[in-house]
Amino acid sequence: MYKDRWKNSEFLIELHQVQFDPNDFLGLIKRYKFKQYINAYGNTTPQELCYEKELLEESVVQHYLNVLKDFDIRQSDVNSSLSSYPEKTGLKGWLVKSDMSREGLQLHRDMNRQASIIFPLTFPQSINLHESKDSGISYTYEYSPTIIVLNSGSQWHSVSQEPKIRYQFQFDCYNSWEEIKEIVQKSRL
Repeated sequence: MYKDRWKNSEFLIELHQVQFDPNDFLGLIKRYKFKQYINAYGNTTPQELCYEKELLEESVVQHYLNVLKDFDIRQSDVNSSLSSYPEKTGLKGWLVKSDMSREGLQLHRDMNRQASIIFPLTFPQSINLHESKDSGISYTYEYSPTIIVLNSGSQWHSVSQEPKIRYQFQFDCYNSWEEIKEIVQKSRL
């Protein structure tokens, strides 16, 4: 019903023009250690993250940093706090392991970044998009093996409880949403 309204909109943009194979990243999961993610308010989440510097040196990460070079991709800290802004500069990619078997990811907007460039690595997985902080789920986006840019700093989103562990690779992006749409439109990614 909402498909055209939610995809390639103010909520998310699919980057079909950038080919990627999730298997290129899956080997990294076994080689790196994950740390429990504590959000900006000091609360634990059902997510574990990998921020090891060596991850940036991986050829697959370097490849996508080059492909996405027009985006403002910066470093974030694994344990961010409300007083840690502005974020440090420098490139940083990260692996995300989410175990939503006991609880989902609560309704929120990201505080540390304007957008997230997401490479979904395992399937099925989805994200809920919300009209506002007070609305219910307006649309559930089902990930496919397509890179997306999520307007995570401005738009409300959540993840429902899911039985299986899911993996993603993400870059933090600090361009405004208008700049992101312009980059995607002008670029031949």
